Amino acid sequence: MVSAKIQSLIISFLLFCIVLSLTFPKYLEILKHPSPSDVYGHFFYKIQHPFTPGTQVSTASHESKIAFRLTAPLIAKLIGVQPGASGRSVVWLYVLQSVLLIPFLYMLQNLLKRYTSLNNSLLFVVACCATYLAKSFFWDYDFWFDGFAFFFILASMYFRHIIPVVVFSQLACWTDERAVAAMAGVYLFHLLREVNFEAAVKLNKQLFINSFYKGPTSYIFLSCMLYVGLRLMLLQIFGLSTPRGEAAGVSLSLIPFQFQHRLVGIFLTFEGLWIIFTLTMLHIYKTGDRLWFYLIGLILLMQLLIAYSVFDITRSITYAFPLFIITFIIFSRIKSETSFSTIVISTLICIAIPTQFLIFFPRQIPWTILSMQELKPIIKTLL
Repeated sequence: MVSAKIQSLIISFLLFCIVLSLTFPKYLEILKHPSPSDVYGHFFYKIQHPFTPGTQVSTASHESKIAFRLTAPLIAKLIGVQPGASGRSVVWLYVLQSVLLIPFLYMLQNLLKRYTSLNNSLLFVVACCATYLAKSFFWDYDFWFDGFAFFFILASMYFRHIIPVVVFSQLACWTDERAVAAMAGVYLFHLLREVNFEAAVKLNKQLFINSFYKGPTSYIFLSCMLYVGLRLMLLQIFGLSTPRGEAAGVSLSLIPFQFQHRLVGIFLTFEGLWIIFTLTMLHIYKTGDRLWFYLIGLILLMQLLIAYSVFDITRSITYAFPLFIITFIIFSRIKSETSFSTIVISTLICIAIPTQFLIFFPRQIPWTILSMQELKPIIKTLL
């Protein structure tokens, strides 16, 4: 008899293989480049000098935004990534990110099984595998490392003790600033866990006060305060900073134009899972404590505004995935004849819609099994 843990691990590996077959690992193209260490010199500089302001680059570039994104460079340094003769060793950092999809899916399964049925949890995991949330572990070619961030965010939800919660939330925040906003969803997850995800339970004053000094919610609060303090310290001591404004592609003034021309990015990020999210919000509004409704809504609104104040919309919205885990758990507990069929339909929609990645315009993420022309020169380089 196969144990539940082994079963979850096998399912995670099989889903990993499916995601890989349907998501071309864009980072492999680094291998056919004659000198990656020149093209990606900014990242190698960050590996060697993590606390030194980077080389002069355009304020509108991704490279100018990595001053405080220390996790990936430090991991690269730890595993021995160096410019070397060509800099191709950086591919190993991407490979590590890809492999992390297996424990990510394992944690996601087991986290959901604490509160929902096996069938429901598997359907949600499959749905996630058909969106950028899982595909980010492979679809990375510009040193984004969203896969690392998503893994660390989920780990800060999965564990409950202070050390892993603080460590993983810190690793997430120092991977990408969007993870700091995601911590609001992680905090809310742990807060709802205190009432067993019963949205009908009132968010009373005592529960709210306790969340700041007791249990995982307090650990998330502590971690966020620690991040802010350390970031201010790095700013003062080392002069690290990131550009802002329209010229840098980071500004609230971008929101009206982006909403007008790229609103579809909201739907394309989570696809069919929006059905579950919307129905859950309606259920909470009608039958639960509306304070939960407003908290979830405000956190989502904050993350949407952040997403539309930059150009990489899909990446940014995906950092709201803790809210979708929360609403899925609540929805799974609604006693309704149509709840399971709704989950099935939502999952099928995610599978049916080719995953789109939106930066300026939607771009379909290519399948590995249909990318032999792209793989041939890479294979020749390796041989």
